This record gives sequence, C-alpha cells and structure tokens, in this order.
Amino acid sequence: MAISLTGLASGLDTETVIAQLMAIEQNKVTAVKWREISVTQHKNDLSTVKSKLDALKTAVNDLSLSSTWKPVQTTASSDPTKVDVAVLGGAGIGGYSIQVDKLASSAQHGFAYTPNAAAGKLTLYYGTDPGADGASKVTIDVPENATAQQLADAVNANEGSPVYAAIVKDGAEERIVFSARKTGESGDFTVDTSQLAGGQLTEIGTYARTGSILNASYRFDGEAVARTSESNVLEDLIPGVRVTLKGVTTSPASISTSSPAINTDEIIKKIQAVVDAYNAVVTTTRSEMSEKKVPGASSTLDLQKGQLFGDTGLSSMLTNLKRTMTQTLSGLGINSLAEIGIDVPKSSGGASSEDAKAGKLTLDTEKLKAALNADYTKVREAFMGAAGVDGFSKTIAKYVDSQTGKDGVLTGRMESDDTTLKNFAKQIEKLNERMATQEKRLRAQFAAMEAALNFAQTQQAWLTSQIATLPTYSY
Repeated sequence: MAISLTGLASGLDTETVIAQLMAIEQNKVTAVKWREISVTQHKNDLSTVKSKLDALKTAVNDLSLSSTWKPVQTTASSDPTKVDVAVLGGAGIGGYSIQVDKLASSAQHGFAYTPNAAAGKLTLYYGTDPGADGASKVTIDVPENATAQQLADAVNANEGSPVYAAIVKDGAEERIVFSARKTGESGDFTVDTSQLAGGQLTEIGTYARTGSILNASYRFDGEAVARTSESNVLEDLIPGVRVTLKGVTTSPASISTSSPAINTDEIIKKIQAVVDAYNAVVTTTRSEMSEKKVPGASSTLDLQKGQLFGDTGLSSMLTNLKRTMTQTLSGLGINSLAEIGIDVPKSSGGASSEDAKAGKLTLDTEKLKAALNADYTKVREAFMGAAGVDGFSKTIAKYVDSQTGKDGVLTGRMESDDTTLKNFAKQIEKLNERMATQEKRLRAQFAAMEAALNFAQTQQAWLTSQIATLPTYSY
C-alpha cells in the first residue's frame, strides 16, 4: 500500500514540496521539447520547399518525354455529335463526307411472363444454332415463383448473355423485352423456353425487331446508293480512321485528316507548367524566408514560426536556380529560354515589378507559339538537348537533384534535423528516467526525515511524562 507523506511529524506539506522540486526538473524536459518543436518545424519547412523543387523536376521531365514532341495525325468531324472520328494510325491525308440516314440497332423480342411454382431454365443464344461459333449460349436459372423483374435481373447479371432484358408495362401487364447486345441483323437471337413451364414465357410480336432494318445506312462521299453496316463503328471505311456513327444527319458531315504535326497547345501547356512550377518554388521559398521568429515564443504555434527566416542557404538556392533557368547554352538551335518567351516580367514605367524583384519568370505564349510554328525542332532541342549538349530540362533537373536528391543540400539538412530530433528524444528519455529516480529518492528522504522526527517527538513525550512522575521534594 502506498503511504502518502502528510508531514504530520515535520509540519511540512511534503507532497507539495516534492511536486515543486519535480516541476523545476520538468522545466529541463520542457526546454528540450521546445527545441524539438522548432527543429521539427525547420525540417517541415525545408520539406515544403523540397516538394516544390521536386514538382519543378517533374514538370521538366514531363516536357522531355519523346511523346510530347512526336508529330501525330489528327482527324476531326464537322459534327462529332453525329459522326465521331479517331485516328488509328497511318491515315490518308484529306477530307471525306458522310451522310447518316439510319443507325444500326439491336434485334428485339418481347414476351408475356407468368410466374410459376416450379423452377426452370431459360436458354439464350445468337442465331438459330446454339452450337455455332459466336452463339454466346447461356442458360439462366429461373427460381420458383420468380417475378418478371427477377428474371430480367438474372439475365442482365450474366456478363456472357447475348441479350439485355427490360421490363415494359403494357396496361396492367408486365412484359419482358430482350434486346441483343450487338447491333445488326446477324445479332438476332433465340429464346429457348423448352425448360420452362408451358405458357410461362410467351412471345408477343408487338416488340419484334429483326432483319435488315437493324443495319445502319449511310452514304459516303456523296454516293447515290447508301451503304449498310451491322455496326455503328466503322473501321474499314477510311483506312487508318475509326468512324463512329452517333446520329442521323440532316446534311453530310465532313471529316478531315491532317498530316503529322506536333500538338502545339499541349507543348505550350507543359512549358507553362514548368514556368508555374519554378514560380511556385520562388513564392514558397521567399515566404518561408520572410516569416520572422516570435521573440520569447512560449506556444507551439509561435515556436514554429520563422524557422527559415533569412536562410542564406535557401537564398543561394534561389539565386542559382534562376541562373540555371536564365543561362545561355551553346551548341543548340535556341540558346536561351528568353528566345522562346520565358523571361523576367517586364518592367512598368521604368520600375521593376514585384514578381521581377522576387525572381519570378513569365511566359510569352505568343512568342513561344511563333517559335514552335517556325521550327519546333529547335524548341525541342532547347529542352531535350542535342548530341553531347544537355538541354534546359536536363540542366534544371540536375540542379534540382543537387538540392533534393539523395546527396542533395536540402536532403542533407533535413537528415541533420532528423539526427538532432533523435538526440532530443534520447535526452528527454534520460531526463525522464533521472526525474523518476530523483522523485523516488526525495520521497525516501522525506519519509526517513518524518520517521526520525516522529521518533524524536515520541522520545520527547516519553521523557516529559517520566519527569512529570518524579516525586517533588521540599527543603
């Protein structure tokens, strides 16, 4: 049983004394924890800058992909809502026209359905021969007393089924209408009801759609006689181009296929992403460097502020990064990014803009577009480099690696913070162990003091009582 020190013998509040002594020791732990908060935030702030630099590297690497600069053919439709097109490869250059008179549709058969107390099976397949290639024969289990909706759900749940099933209201009656999962007259199908009860599923001719009416009808390049197709997707009409019929046209839709060319808009978008990523590095880093520390900080929020204020390492990083972005490279068709529109913001009224002072860059998209239209290979070379000469993408990526790579400057600083934090954790652990030992020692010392005082007081009381019993003599 734990004994509480009440100070009965000494008259002291020994629990309070011990608590106050331990609070003094706890201040040492608190001081280390405050330093721990500061270093943790220092690492987190460096990590924020690192993430922006890594995003810049990702942007320049994306720009360097060969697919970015690969000339490709494009094809377009004057009415993509009715006639859509896509290049498959190696398409002929030129234009065509398509008049769509009718879209291909699915074969359909409708049935009256009556639930039955006995379970059964329904067999479905394309054509009339269940064993033929492509028949896609499936057998659906029909539970006893299954409703029309339950049967339709079972058909639709079978991915191999040649048909879909829908419930249609016909007055008070429910009908099941089966529709082929492919279009055209060859998509007609058989509904085998031989394993169901008599009259459980009875075909109704009202919903039947079969024959050549299911085929698409269209006229190509003004032909007088319409062509037909069982599918709305035509991959052999224009070599190298997939044509998808989506609707009936009131007039011919024109289709044009270009010669191979780069996607100028996509390249401009990716170059803008590089400029934006660079500016994000500048904004984030300067924000961290400008946040001041809070004098006499005593809260977690205040302790976290200003950890990178005036950081000379980050200032040097920004200077070198800008130098990398604005340098002149020899041996390339375009030697500086300024030649294609990437430059410092223009001054206004003779004074530099705030963005220019901060070290940001801007992109003149019209100048870049002109350079791409004039000779895109020179722009590509500027970023991707040429034989024996690194382009801007690789140069920028190398510099970012010098900061955030395995042996990078920021990486090393963050690892140093990790080492410091581990040392703090060990210090706190040792201080806590020492505090536990000290508290135990103090309790033992106060307990011994109380025991000694209690013994002395007991002896004093005994002696006093003994003296009081001695006889009194008068002379």
